[in-house]
Amino acid sequence: MKLEEYKLRLVSPECNPSSEKVNAIFELNEDLSELLPYLNTSLKGFQYNHQAKILVLKRGGRVITIRPKEISITKLSDEREAKELFESLKKDILETERNKENIKPSYESRPIPSPGEIFKLLPGKNCKECGKPTCKAFAWDIYYKLANIGDEKIELEKCKLLFSQEYKETLEKLRELLGL
Repeated sequence: MKLEEYKLRLVSPECNPSSEKVNAIFELNEDLSELLPYLNTSLKGFQYNHQAKILVLKRGGRVITIRPKEISITKLSDEREAKELFESLKKDILETERNKENIKPSYESRPIPSPGEIFKLLPGKNCKECGKPTCKAFAWDIYYKLANIGDEKIELEKCKLLFSQEYKETLEKLRELLGL
């Protein structure tokens, strides 16, 4: 597998045709079907449907959908950005293929953590620096963004305390829980 040949189409988002952002659809000459469960593990898939052969990732506020012969990426500025992100994803796909004998395939979607699970990993100081009145409200905000397959980015950096030395381990646990 090389993923060198593809056809690229840029399209306006169906839900917002007047958007300045575009979506990219890469039509592949190679079939990723057999690799999808391995990619689900290695790329920490957000949603995976093995029967339909669809893997959905969330990265940097974008939704990336991988099908057997197609990869689509949302919220792009232009063709250059689309190709850059595709090349980055291509490296991850080829790395997964090279190492698949060391990767346990996953045939299930990652469970979405509850607001309570998220809240337990927040500082609990209710400092309001994140723009929310309480840490519980911030946890719900994260949950809604995570549960919604839309393009909203989860911004953990809004909670400044999480990025202090005191919460370093907690931040890593939270990132793992959220698949970030």
